[in-house]
Amino acid sequence: MILIFCLVFWITNGHSQNIEDLLNRKKDSTSFIKNMLSGDPFSVTGNYGLSLRSYNTDGEMVRQTPLSSTLYANATAKLYSITIPVSFILNNLDNFSHPFHKEYFQGMLSNQRNRLSRLGISPYYKWIKVHAGHRYMNFSNYTLSNHNFLGAGIELTPGKLRFAAMAGRLVKAEPIDLALDRPNLPVYRREGWGFKAGYGTNSDFIDFILFRAKDDANSLENQVITEGILQPEENLVMAIKGQKVIVKNLQIDFELARSGRTRNMNDDRVERSGGLSLDYSNPIFRRRTSTSYGNAATANLTYRLGKIQLGAGYQRIDPQFRTFGAYFFNDDIENYTAQLSGFGIKNFSFTGTAGLQRNNLDGSRQASYRRFISALNANYQVKTWIFGVNYSNFNSTINYVLSQDQDSLKVVIVTSDVSGNISKSLTGNNGAMHNFNLRGGLQKVNQNLETPAGNPATNMYYANLGYNLRLKSDWNGNLNLDYNQNSLSGIRQDRYGIGGKIGRSLFKKKLDLALGTQAYRGSSPSDIRSSMQTNSSLKANWKISKLQALQFQLNVIQNTRITGSSTDKFSELIASIGFNGRFEYKPFVKKNTNPKIDQKDEK
Repeated sequence: MILIFCLVFWITNGHSQNIEDLLNRKKDSTSFIKNMLSGDPFSVTGNYGLSLRSYNTDGEMVRQTPLSSTLYANATAKLYSITIPVSFILNNLDNFSHPFHKEYFQGMLSNQRNRLSRLGISPYYKWIKVHAGHRYMNFSNYTLSNHNFLGAGIELTPGKLRFAAMAGRLVKAEPIDLALDRPNLPVYRREGWGFKAGYGTNSDFIDFILFRAKDDANSLENQVITEGILQPEENLVMAIKGQKVIVKNLQIDFELARSGRTRNMNDDRVERSGGLSLDYSNPIFRRRTSTSYGNAATANLTYRLGKIQLGAGYQRIDPQFRTFGAYFFNDDIENYTAQLSGFGIKNFSFTGTAGLQRNNLDGSRQASYRRFISALNANYQVKTWIFGVNYSNFNSTINYVLSQDQDSLKVVIVTSDVSGNISKSLTGNNGAMHNFNLRGGLQKVNQNLETPAGNPATNMYYANLGYNLRLKSDWNGNLNLDYNQNSLSGIRQDRYGIGGKIGRSLFKKKLDLALGTQAYRGSSPSDIRSSMQTNSSLKANWKISKLQALQFQLNVIQNTRITGSSTDKFSELIASIGFNGRFEYKPFVKKNTNPKIDQKDEK
């Protein structure tokens, strides 16, 4: 019923163009091919790079990979009017101490640690776009939401018709590897497919979405998996998403989704009971004893009045709602919010939000809360001064039910967060550019337990003062002071920092050098332990040509831990070198051969 209502609401929007007329419109195939073959026959542009990073330490256990490397390239080729973007990235994290080992670069393709290796291509022409390789697509927040996959996809937008589809591997199988520093948990290979079909424009549309994903139970067939640690899962999500301008300056957008998730595909099937039910079971998703269902809904209404924008929003995500097409989002939550924002009002801009939030939507949790949420961000600029203020406040009432035979233990948590910043820029008589910046803030969390156990609280104060200088003689530098204080239940930790950097451009700005250092000291009034850390760095950037550059960075970190009369020291050395470049190949671009310009240049 909700789906039918949304479709009728959107179709009766007063568009003069009829959907049937659009579908019956004749296409001029000759003109289509002619336009596709227009433009230059071929050209390619892009960038590439290689970086190596090494890590060494003495007096302490190795905390990072001794050597890592990254090789990447991005290119965009044009074949007449067809655009073909291509990209790849290869990473290697291994225990070799140098890159000349015969197995090092082989590990870029085979090493289990290289989960970030990517290779993909996405050619497109006007309203046709194709994906192949490692790609990501976005159907909606509650279905396929920018999840990377290895496979193929297509996006078609002829006129106001909208269609997209994908199929591929969402997660790579990972067998247990006891040779790793920290043995990993096994992971099944997860395959998925989905499609989106709709009608409209980017600002006024309606889409129907279907997304399905399941684990391959045979992808770890050579591994002995302890029962209960890992089971193959599957997921099916159906959603409808839309956006519409109701009247001038008034817009609504919404998404409704229904998800089914099976935690173990080996469980027995359950036949659907009679009567009306949203717990679907069909040939592409079979209901089993471990199957759960959940809903997710979002709706926002916005109205723009000049430079002011008003809004109201609603969001609800059931505890059982899951989609394998998104990496992470909060569940078991319901929000009612109102927004007010203004931009460019006499150098003043602001954004404010306030609302109510609650959890435990199905009553299955022992802890539940109702929370008032509010936030404000404001900025004001006058000449060379910029002022900013941020504030947020959360009041929560949480009930912990210990058992049915005991009274509940009530907990109230109040969290306040306020921060501000002031910056000033000025130009000296000799052309020097000066910039001053001051930032500070306070975050406070109180747990007012209605019990004699006490009132634990956490307070965090921070402040930073920075100064930047740039001279016309290509010298530049900065200074900064930092302070942080953390207090938890009367235990206080202080951290002071001071640092600076000086740099200069040489050889007509082809070589940039920078030398800097940063020192921190941590202590506590109630503890005999303290610490000191200094980080000295040297950076160099050499512009070999207009298209290539070489970077080098060296960091030396000295760590000191003091406990009474005992002192423990260790150092770390991090070195990295990188090369990147841009390329451009346009063999069919005509050069300017105007004889008048040539004669003028000769004179």
